[in-house]
Amino acid sequence: MRHQLFCDGASRSNPGDASIGVSILLDDKEVHTISKKIGIATNNEAEYQALIDGLNYCVDNSIKEIEVFLDSNLVVEQVNENFKVKAANLKVLNSKVKELIEEFKFIEINHIYREDNKRADQLANMALDK
Repeated sequence: MRHQLFCDGASRSNPGDASIGVSILLDDKEVHTISKKIGIATNNEAEYQALIDGLNYCVDNSIKEIEVFLDSNLVVEQVNENFKVKAANLKVLNSKVKELIEEFKFIEINHIYREDNKRADQLANMALDK
């Protein structure tokens, strides 16, 4: 059975206070969420960190098949190797994502529009507002 992983990162001031939101679904039912502050980060670092935390949860819970959805086109295209990773701070995060991807039997990383990623956005903003 394939899980769906929705990820979002938020940053105020860019860089500034940052947080992540992750929603994991199975059969259209939410089975796990992550909503937490991650300190000072850029919006792109926060987007990557949301993806890393979501993938880590899946690995730790033996979830082997996932469809991933992010509203950050930059992160999606970098992970899918369509864009080069130029920023040093993102190279480290991209490498971590690549390591985690190896743990899955099936993984697909997709870009979605912000309005289709409302739950992950809500979780990220809830953490930021605490």
